[in-house]
Amino acid sequence: MKRILPILSLLALAGAAPASRAADWPQFQGPGRDGRSAETGLKLSGWKVDAPPVKWEKKLNEGFGGAAIAGGEVFLLDRRDDTSDVLHCLSLEDGSEKWSYSYDFPGKLPFPGSRGVPLVEDDAVYFIGGFGQVFRVNRKSHQADWVVSIQDQYGAEPPKWGWAQSVVKVGEVIIVPAMAPEVGLIGLDAKTGKEVWRTEGFGDSHSTPTVLTLHGVEQAVFVATKREGELKLGTTISVEPATGKVLWKTDAYFNSIPIPFPTKVTEDLVFLTGGYGDGSCMVRVTKNGGDWKVGKVFALPQGTQVHPPFVIGDHIYLLANENANHNGPARKTGGLMCLDFDGKTIWQTGDSPFMGRGNMILVDGHLLIQDGEVGYLRAVKPSPKGYEEVAMTDVFGKKAEVDEDVAKQVAAGRDAIKMPDFKYWTPMALSDGRLIMRGQDTLKCLDLR
Repeated sequence: MKRILPILSLLALAGAAPASRAADWPQFQGPGRDGRSAETGLKLSGWKVDAPPVKWEKKLNEGFGGAAIAGGEVFLLDRRDDTSDVLHCLSLEDGSEKWSYSYDFPGKLPFPGSRGVPLVEDDAVYFIGGFGQVFRVNRKSHQADWVVSIQDQYGAEPPKWGWAQSVVKVGEVIIVPAMAPEVGLIGLDAKTGKEVWRTEGFGDSHSTPTVLTLHGVEQAVFVATKREGELKLGTTISVEPATGKVLWKTDAYFNSIPIPFPTKVTEDLVFLTGGYGDGSCMVRVTKNGGDWKVGKVFALPQGTQVHPPFVIGDHIYLLANENANHNGPARKTGGLMCLDFDGKTIWQTGDSPFMGRGNMILVDGHLLIQDGEVGYLRAVKPSPKGYEEVAMTDVFGKKAEVDEDVAKQVAAGRDAIKMPDFKYWTPMALSDGRLIMRGQDTLKCLDLR
């Protein structure tokens, strides 16, 4: 296979009732691709005196690749010494390595390391490497059934930080962003890797396609951006997963580097958000027979840079944290936000706490939030009445280091404190009460049972 070396510059209180646990978290954002877990009866309070134990941990290379969990096995990507991509299969019980698959491809990604989350099925594991190779790895032979190079096959230049997407599968079709000049999304046959369909080109992105059902129609929705000289073009596109037929697209939202995927709010409202000062917007998608129409409802200056928000009841919860408000007094504009569907801010935590560009998942009526700066894990009860943190624990042991750094800034008379940022931005995974968290070069398994 031809090698191309790109130059890159970079996603309930435990009570008397019996616990209910879902076995698998087999893909990016969990079983429903929406960051929600059906598990109940987990220990989500009292951590100050009885923190959830770390069941096991594993040292990794620096990176951002998140875990998928299936059948008592943990799958995640790592990148070894800028020479190869490695798929690890670990025991969920004790973290021991059961097998691995590696693929040589020399090169250095600007934010070093792996990206994306594998998609795990009974017979195969799918993933996208940072340099644009799409893999199907056989769970029995531990070898690749097929590999498709997006760079070679479609003439694609790597996006800013490489391919950071996770694989999405609908039926027997794998949906992957090619992001080539003439080719946007591609649909690949899951068994063979052969192309089933393609769309025209529309720019690039670091966002993963998401599958939404709007007006009873299942569709893959993707947000991208394109520059033509001084002209900046944003595209949000919806396609039929089986055929690639474009259902609708809109230029209502522009983000210079799209990362979070679109979020369904209601049957006809979709929330689009991102960082880099480009804010958020709500669009209304309507359908009349076979005619789809899209219009902007409102825009907001705030956005979330890496991970998607949650719609809970009649409100949207997002971490409004990005490069623009990462330091100094601007941090007061960040933190966890609660919005109504008209875009009105109900409350916002600002710098208390800020929580960086971390990941959130929803389990048993609680948002579990990994602080993207320092790795603290918080359990928060989402409510329009205000911020209610019920538990917090220092998973990666950074508190003493952070306290010392802050004390030095206070002693120096700084009125705008800068928190250290360890870039703990990896999405979490939860299965059978075990929570998998990554802090760059360390993977930890917390027992919430």
